[in-house]
Amino acid sequence: MTYSPRGIADYDTIMVCLSMFDDMGLLNSYRIDKKTLTNFFLMVKKGYRDPPYHNWYHAFTVGHFCYLLYKNINNLNALREIEILALFVACLCHDLDHRGTNNSFQVHSDSVLAALYSSEGSVMERHHFAQAMCILNTEGCNIFETLSRQDYQEVLDLMQDIILATDLAHHLRIIKDLKKMAKEGYKKEDPRCRKLLLCLLMTSCDLSDQTKGWKTTKKIAELIYREFFTQGDLEKAIGIPPLEMYDREKAFIPELQLNFLQHIARPVYQILADIFPEAQVLLNTVDGNRGMWIKLRDESKQRRLSSTNSLDFFDMQFHSESPALLEDRNGEQTIKEE
Repeated sequence: MTYSPRGIADYDTIMVCLSMFDDMGLLNSYRIDKKTLTNFFLMVKKGYRDPPYHNWYHAFTVGHFCYLLYKNINNLNALREIEILALFVACLCHDLDHRGTNNSFQVHSDSVLAALYSSEGSVMERHHFAQAMCILNTEGCNIFETLSRQDYQEVLDLMQDIILATDLAHHLRIIKDLKKMAKEGYKKEDPRCRKLLLCLLMTSCDLSDQTKGWKTTKKIAELIYREFFTQGDLEKAIGIPPLEMYDREKAFIPELQLNFLQHIARPVYQILADIFPEAQVLLNTVDGNRGMWIKLRDESKQRRLSSTNSLDFFDMQFHSESPALLEDRNGEQTIKEE
């Protein structure tokens, strides 16, 4: 499950989406026209802008990770097929039209999106779902057109809940409930448990770059901070003091990554592994990457980064990353591709 699809060429991603969708049995189960599905995927791909991180490749890798979970976690049949359909489609749509700025920026900059959605919270997530609905309502793109009225409404409601769950503020509100569910055991017949599980799976997919090999994880961190610092520059330009993680002059990237892993990412994969033992490999990889960030943090403190641009960190050569030291820990378990 630690395989990264980021090496797949851009022009192949739509074909891979079609193959995953078909392999999951969703094409036949819901009698979805393949041309309609292709149109839908093409429109979703087109609906992404090109910020450094929140672009089509991010959406593609999130959808791919959903597929990996489906193929490798035996008990994922705890979900109903319509929930799996909603999850996979939501993964691909969850950041549609992302502008490379977060909810806080939308509100503080008095953006049009904030005017539309700020009263309800989760400004960007509501926009992403609205964009997904626009695509579904485009002629030749409604992949749900063969569903019954009841299933049609349910899959849209599920997609909305799942996409809103990508707001980390939402995740932090339900983290205690997720831990409680993991401790007491998942109850398939309990609708509340199924909803919590869908939220957990979506977050697991959204953060899945943290479960890949070190080189991939570090490269993704660079993309994320490029995007963060661009937002920070915009905030400075309009008189808003950016948080440390958005300030290229102040951010200490290894420490920020360690805080993120400790408080956000690792608990997600710990809960996932508690519910599904097959996911332990993901937690192990996260822990391995965490160990590398600790080494780079300590080495950075000893050497002291002199530049006022924190991105220069990614150009530094670290002893901890020498090929001999990385050789043993990069023996990742590969995914079965049936």
